[in-house]
Amino acid sequence: MPDARRPGYVGRMHVAVDDLVAALRRHGLRVTTPRRAVCAVLASSHGEHLSAPVIYERTRSEAGVSVDQSTVYRTLETLQEAGLITHTHLPAGASVYHLADEPPHQHLVCVDCGRTLALPEAQIEEFVADVRSKTGFVLDPTHVALSGHCAECAAAAVRS
Repeated sequence: MPDARRPGYVGRMHVAVDDLVAALRRHGLRVTTPRRAVCAVLASSHGEHLSAPVIYERTRSEAGVSVDQSTVYRTLETLQEAGLITHTHLPAGASVYHLADEPPHQHLVCVDCGRTLALPEAQIEEFVADVRSKTGFVLDPTHVALSGHCAECAAAAVRS
């Protein structure tokens, strides 16, 4: 069942290649071999957060398909508009994409080791509500990652 806070969120249902391909067709794109290969890479990446360059490389190496980077980006944009994938901006400007079959979450990125943790949205709802009540501003906490130090790197910094 879709989540009203995140259009397109489909719960824990597995998003398959055919779901992604159908979305491309609904949005007026021809389903070419490269676009289908991008969809296959995404459909096999449950739980992973992939950058466009990684998706491009996997499409070329795993699917053995020649694909233009612009095709990868256009496909990602269309699938995001369809609500089947989401993206998050990581520190240093990188964006990662993942299937929208994951519950909404906030990304926490360690600036020391690069580890990324997923924090369930429910754990930051109080903060989001507090910001809204004090300022009227409605945060989208899933769009941008928060950076800091993971527990291990913070502990190591204290020891040294």
